[in-house]
Amino acid sequence: ALCGGQRYSDDDESCSAEGITPGVCALASLAKPSPAAVASKDAGADCDKKESAERLERALIAEIESALAGNHTGFDESRLQALKRELEPLFETLPHEMASSGGGLGLSSARYLLHQHFLRQHHWYVRGLDPAGDGRKPPNEKEALRSRVAGHLLEVLENKVGKKGLNLEYLAVFVATLEHLLHGDQRERLKQSWSIHSLQPESKIDATVLVSVLEVFMAHYVYVSQKSESGYAMTLEDGLREVKTISRIYAPWSDIHSSVQQQVEKRKLVSGSSLSFEDAAEAADSVLLYFQDVSGNMCHDMEKTFFSLKGGETGRVKLQDLRKYEGGLFRESEEYLKELGALDDTDPKESYVYLANYMLGPSNCDGTTSFYDLCCPNECETHKMHLEHAVAHASDAIASITEVVTKRRGSPIAADALARLKAISSEGSGNFPIHGLSFAAWLHGIFPQECPKPRAADFNGMDGGAVPDAKQDFQATAQHSFMEW
Repeated sequence: ALCGGQRYSDDDESCSAEGITPGVCALASLAKPSPAAVASKDAGADCDKKESAERLERALIAEIESALAGNHTGFDESRLQALKRELEPLFETLPHEMASSGGGLGLSSARYLLHQHFLRQHHWYVRGLDPAGDGRKPPNEKEALRSRVAGHLLEVLENKVGKKGLNLEYLAVFVATLEHLLHGDQRERLKQSWSIHSLQPESKIDATVLVSVLEVFMAHYVYVSQKSESGYAMTLEDGLREVKTISRIYAPWSDIHSSVQQQVEKRKLVSGSSLSFEDAAEAADSVLLYFQDVSGNMCHDMEKTFFSLKGGETGRVKLQDLRKYEGGLFRESEEYLKELGALDDTDPKESYVYLANYMLGPSNCDGTTSFYDLCCPNECETHKMHLEHAVAHASDAIASITEVVTKRRGSPIAADALARLKAISSEGSGNFPIHGLSFAAWLHGIFPQECPKPRAADFNGMDGGAVPDAKQDFQATAQHSFMEW
């Protein structure tokens, strides 16, 4: 059987009628069962796989082209201008293509910039952008397509600009487009929770039903072990089972439940007792933002525990002290910690763990979607943002860095550290190498509790160590067993 190319035409027409953009429509379709049930070896399955990939490619091109033309329905020019202002300091401190003629960023530097942006703004490790990559194996071909959408989108954009590199305008377009796609997919996931409650798009419901819709939606977001298999193809029984399970095993669920109830009450003040899907969507946005804070607070509590142990003030404590801590918070295996770069086993008698490296690992990530993991906030990124603002247009990078670090530490930089900083300055040709290995190691020495200890192997990419290697696998550590029981 030949592929006819019309497999998704009805779906596209339906999305267009609802005002859903092509990229959101294609991503949502990948999370649903195939239009025709086919065996994995059937020719129909091959057609479905091929057409899904081609459709996603066309959809991403359409998203980018409408954004560049200034007529994207998901965001406007003011959003792009705001993003350009946010990205500009980081952009200016990265190596550029054809710098003498005002070129943009190459792929490695662009991926690094975009990864940093989403990490700083949302605490997201985005698959396909993370300089640390993604080592988790998707359960099927369609989920693999979904999980690589950020990388695909970046390739589409890079193909349009060619060798001149990605400038600030293109990078802002990318961020706005990806934000739109991820928010659109979030809305489609909410539609699934709405639908399995036997509701039509235009249905009106009471507060009790809306609470259930939102709890099923949130449980599916937090409950990592089930979600990748089920996509949107979930029953109400499955959803309620997830809510029951996570309410038992996940301590902050009571906070999420309270947030859901508070947001539903707010929607009642706006819409009355008869609530719509739009009320659900507004409430879901607020609950997800609250969950980001809940997750971050859990991370900060873990850090406080770590700091209270012997050596905590240096950001490095004995592994056995972590193991002994009551409550069993730190049960990750040595193999996992080593793969993460968090284990210092250079002393044959005693192993140590670096706090900053440990906290940034995937075992401390909560919410997970096809596209990103919600992980711990990283105070080191805040330090780096201040440094980038200072260095971006500075005539004396050393003086600017010294001023920022002194202010953020609340104490002067030691003479030997200042000497190392000056030595690092001489390593770069042009801009101060603020994103390279040497400066990352210097920052770890200055802020040992917040900044991770870098590894040389993580800086072996195409940009000659100017930025972390875009081909390294951050979430590859997820292939190892997290816990040691």
